[in-house]
Order: sequence, then C-alpha cells, then structure tokens
Amino acid sequence: MPLASDSSYFLELQTQTGWGRVLVRFVDWIQPPAGCAALDVGCGPGLLPALLARRGCRALGVDLSPEMFQPTPLHPRVAVADVDALPFPPACFDLLTASNLLFLLPAPEAALRQMTRLLRPGGQIALLNPSEQLSEAAARDFADRRGLDGLARDTLINWGRRADAHHRWDEEQLRELLSAAGLDLLESTTIMGPGFARLARALRQSSR
Repeated sequence: MPLASDSSYFLELQTQTGWGRVLVRFVDWIQPPAGCAALDVGCGPGLLPALLARRGCRALGVDLSPEMFQPTPLHPRVAVADVDALPFPPACFDLLTASNLLFLLPAPEAALRQMTRLLRPGGQIALLNPSEQLSEAAARDFADRRGLDGLARDTLINWGRRADAHHRWDEEQLRELLSAAGLDLLESTTIMGPGFARLARALRQSSR
C-alpha cells in the first residue's frame, strides 16, 4: 500500500487511470459557479483544483505533503497545509472540496469543523469518499469481471483495502456526521461501477 507521501503513485493515479475521469464527474456533479472561491483539501498533485479552475473558480489546493507537488503540481495555486489546522481566516471560501481524504482521517468530524469554519454564508462542502458498497473483496470481484489489470486494477483494490481499514458511510451516516460538524446534507449519490464512490454536497448551517 503506498504511503501518503508517495507522490509518484498519486500523480500516476490522477493522470494515468480512470480516477481523473471520476474527478471530472465529481466537478460536473458539483456544478460550481464561475468566480467562486474554492479550496480543495488534500489535493495531492492538484488535479481537482485544476478542474475547478477550468470551470471558472478561483481555486486553491492544499495538501499535507510537500512531496505531492514535485516535480511540478497539476495546478499552479497549491500550498502545504494540515486539514486539522487550515491556515485561512473564517468565512473566506464559497466552496470546499475533499476527495478520498475524510475517510482516512482518525477524526473526520474535527476536520469537517475546520472546513466549515472557512465557509462563507451559503457556502458548500462537496465530498467524495468510499460508499458502503466498497470493500477489498468487492473491488477485486469488480476488477475481475471488468478485466482490469495493471495500475487500474491495483489502485481499485488498494482503495477497497483502505476502505475496509477506515471509514465508509451510507447516506444517513454521512448526514449525521455532517450535521455534527454544522452542515446540512443537500444531496448524495453514488458513482463508479456498483456505486463504490459516494458524493455529497452539504450547506453550512445558518446558525453557525
């Protein structure tokens, strides 16, 4: 299993597998308004903030590991930052995104609270995480049935293995997690094969 600092793995993942197409679908689903200030947390090499910028967003990406930006990030506006201590003033972004980050964290609610702090009134958080359908066994079975090989197969099975070892949320569980962090779930859906990835959009609660 690659380490979080294995930048070459994540660069290959975002540029040489179907994961790039998944992120395109994620951005299409979010439908970010042009001109919005967007922050992608845990951006890796920077594909998601680059896709947001192509949609007209003023997008910034942050990642805990500076190695992710070597030799050259996929988006020019990236910085090193920890999701548990994001170095931005309150209420400075219209949109925060995180793909395959929250489910790996030991304290996802605390991370969501940090992200919520940065949202302007009416701002939204958009998340991509493993759904309740994903496991190593399910990923392996899907890869076998689709005839996947090489990096595409390895990354899918690795994702299932990580999901087994960390968090997976169905829609109701995700609603409860978001509510505890001051967010109201607006919409959730699943994509990827039998629904391995759960997408969610949430709005900052008006009382926060």
